[in-house]
Amino acid sequence: KMSNPWHDISVGKNAPSEFHAVIEIPKGSKIKYELHKETGLLYVDRILYSSVVYPANYGFIPQTYGDDKDPLDVVVFMQESVSPLSFLRVKPIGVMYMVDQGEQDDKIICVHLDDPEFRDYKHINDFPKHK
Repeated sequence: KMSNPWHDISVGKNAPSEFHAVIEIPKGSKIKYELHKETGLLYVDRILYSSVVYPANYGFIPQTYGDDKDPLDVVVFMQESVSPLSFLRVKPIGVMYMVDQGEQDDKIICVHLDDPEFRDYKHINDFPKHK
């Protein structure tokens, strides 16, 4: 049986103050990947329009379940983009409250704990005003 990152990767022993995140979409990508729930593979959902790209690495928290019946979404700020299906240690510093097609679909804003530029951020207000 093939491993499924949603079910088979631990959320981490220090959750909720820090946890694992699985990256689906690398920072700078125009490709919208979705985790295929049954296989654990990434499905290419669509290509984003024009010059729109993901501004940070985007993924999910393993072994979680949100109101939209998907794993909880994370936006992970760090210096580099990482390959899809990489997992890393993150710390939550905020949340974007969102509704998608009538369902709550919040994004947990995180920083990578092993990136020296971001690991000391404690709150979204720690970001510079403009970057």
